[in-house]
Amino acid sequence: MAAEKLADKLLRLARIEAAPRLRQPKTVALATASAVAVAGSLVVNVLLVHLATSLFPSTRGFSHYKVADYVSLTLLGAIVACAAWPAVIRVSSAPRWLFLRLAVVATLVLFLPDMWLLILLHEPINEVGFLMAMHLAMALIVYNSMVRLAPARAPATPELADTPPDAQVADLDLPASGDDRVAAIFGRLAPYVGLLLGIEFLLGVSTLFVVKVGRPSGWLPPSGTDLYLAHAIVGLPLGVGALVLLSLSRRAGRSARTVAWVGLAGVGLAGVGGLLTSSHSLRLLGMGLMVVGPLLAGVGYLIPVLDRLPREMPESHEKSFVSARAGPEQTPEPINYNRNWPTHQSWPGGRSS
Repeated sequence: MAAEKLADKLLRLARIEAAPRLRQPKTVALATASAVAVAGSLVVNVLLVHLATSLFPSTRGFSHYKVADYVSLTLLGAIVACAAWPAVIRVSSAPRWLFLRLAVVATLVLFLPDMWLLILLHEPINEVGFLMAMHLAMALIVYNSMVRLAPARAPATPELADTPPDAQVADLDLPASGDDRVAAIFGRLAPYVGLLLGIEFLLGVSTLFVVKVGRPSGWLPPSGTDLYLAHAIVGLPLGVGALVLLSLSRRAGRSARTVAWVGLAGVGLAGVGGLLTSSHSLRLLGMGLMVVGPLLAGVGYLIPVLDRLPREMPESHEKSFVSARAGPEQTPEPINYNRNWPTHQSWPGGRSS
């Protein structure tokens, strides 16, 4: 119970809700913004690589400046970031606020491999600095393209705009779908699979610091084999858990099916990325999939926690909702406490008041 309350507080601080009031952007606007974000990211990264090789001729042989490497990673990162914008609108009442902070966090995560190249592999600062500039430029382009060209739309009905999100969910009074017992099992199991996913992601990040990215092709690295194997072994029960959730979701309702498919897609992308890292030429693409996959699966496994939020209405929302249902407040009739008293009162000694 303490963990659930802590999770609820964190979600409220992040402004994540189960029933946000804003609507999705129009399809044409979303497609246009995505095209501008992807194309702009590619153009800027190509220009940055050209600038780096022109200013510093020694960087022309840098492996990360190969067209196949940075173009594939730029496409992958930009497409995932564009797909995250409608997902943020779906779960937040302040999507621009949350999307900006997610962009900052994603950029800092992408800086970790760059710092690894700089600190542990002793790559030149000129080469790594332009890599970091490419990540920062892509984040700025994608964020501004999505929030300005495809902004979230206002609620369809004006009366819902002033209604707390929890009250909106309470007013719907929707019937439960699926088998209740299976849905309860699914809701209890999904957070544990998400926890296993977090452990797997942390092991993957730790592996970056002990396993060389530039190693030759092969299934096992020459160094850091124990941590590499632990990272691979944890992925097996994670895949089994994702498949079990998919099996349970058939009887647990539509929301459970969404959670299961999104989670399985993310776990599958991470697994494919892990297989690609065995090839030296496809290693960077595989590492990108191993970052994107857990993030996608984590969003999916977060949905059951969001579904629990409307069940515990905050006290402030509850009071405002009850007062709104009760109607306008009526002013009570003033009470005349002296109406039963005589006008003149006789006192001892013959005096009256």
